[in-house]
Amino acid sequence: MSATAAIILAAGKGTRMKSDRAKVVFELADKPLITRVVETAMLLDCEKICVVVGHQKDSVISLLEDKPDLVFADQAEQLGTGHAIMIAEKHFKGFSGDILILAGDVPLLKAETLSRLLEHHRKTGSACTVLTGLLDDAGSYGRIVRDSASRVIGIVEYKDAKEEQRRIQEFNTGIWCFKAEALFDAIHKISNNNAQNEYYLTDTLAVLFGQGQVVEAMITEDLDEVSGINSQEQLAGLEKVYLAGINSRWLNSGVMIHNPDTVHIGEDVEIEPDVTIEPFSIIKGKCYLEKGCHIGPNCYVENADIGRETILQGYNVIIDANVHEGEIIPWGERILEETMFQE
Repeated sequence: MSATAAIILAAGKGTRMKSDRAKVVFELADKPLITRVVETAMLLDCEKICVVVGHQKDSVISLLEDKPDLVFADQAEQLGTGHAIMIAEKHFKGFSGDILILAGDVPLLKAETLSRLLEHHRKTGSACTVLTGLLDDAGSYGRIVRDSASRVIGIVEYKDAKEEQRRIQEFNTGIWCFKAEALFDAIHKISNNNAQNEYYLTDTLAVLFGQGQVVEAMITEDLDEVSGINSQEQLAGLEKVYLAGINSRWLNSGVMIHNPDTVHIGEDVEIEPDVTIEPFSIIKGKCYLEKGCHIGPNCYVENADIGRETILQGYNVIIDANVHEGEIIPWGERILEETMFQE
């Protein structure tokens, strides 16, 4: 099987976030966007992962210090996605496998989807496979252009698209898989002769098609999974979708959650059946809630084990602690670092 690597684009400022911070350091459900994307790439056993940084690069790199196998490419001047690949190229000398290109601001993309993309890419023998989606109105996304035989012949960015092209429903998600040799050959054949005066990675598709190479697209049905984040409002909306998915999973596993829209359950929490969680509670970190325990309203629980048949009456703060089986924790009681149970 061909080796796999990844390039993660994380250099942009994110002007519409209205913040001086790099967009990819913002958190979705307690974890930075860039961390989520990197951890997804790591699940694919990538031989190499290169993160392209730029704006506020030190803050981005510092979030990833616990992942020593990463390499970083500094795109000090952001001249487009194609330019970012040019900057990253030096880290792939001698690499001859397939390279996934991911966006650092698309945090909900699943490893399973990328595995299917890789499988489709290799099965078809394509030089490039792009993950696409369908919308009645694809807004400002780049449009997938096909010929009369339905072959992908290119992508046109919205600002450069003609009116009939803007009516195309299939759009580019910004997630790609390339043969390494094809990518780095094509990237040096594109220009910045466009409305943005930038080097578009999307232009490589026309180059490859013109060379007679196979270009493929794989349509995804889960548009939330490929949603990028351009504003604080979009971030909040996507976080709501993500947390609702977690709550739905537990509701369908025998957990009673009252008014689930108000309850925040982190992705690392484990819950046994017959647990009850009251409104406005936050449970996150490495938590384990045992069968029959009751989490009252407005509780904050982090990195804690809550024993069987335990009752938190409400407004409790439990951090770095184990609450014993059958305990009743009075209203407003705080247990920090197991102080309640120390001799």
